[in-house]
Amino acid sequence: MKNMQEMTPADFQKLITLVLSDLTIRRTLLENREREVNQEMRSLEKDAELEELDNQIQAIQADYNHYREYLDPNFKLDLDQYYRGMK
Repeated sequence: MKNMQEMTPADFQKLITLVLSDLTIRRTLLENREREVNQEMRSLEKDAELEELDNQIQAIQADYNHYREYLDPNFKLDLDQYYRGMK
């Protein structure tokens, strides 16, 4: 296992970009589920699920905000383009 000191600044920025992308996807999926639950009939189970979803969304948002502080605003990486270009 490599240690953090062996990571280049570009590798670190790529890692941060990937983390932020993953967190964004996770948050979107939870928000979509939250909308689905909101459209269902009102019940105690619905309220409990909405509370759990909200807790998860808040935790993801907290992580996103934390890791975003490490992102170099000058580092540009389009993940879609990056992975299309890999062979």
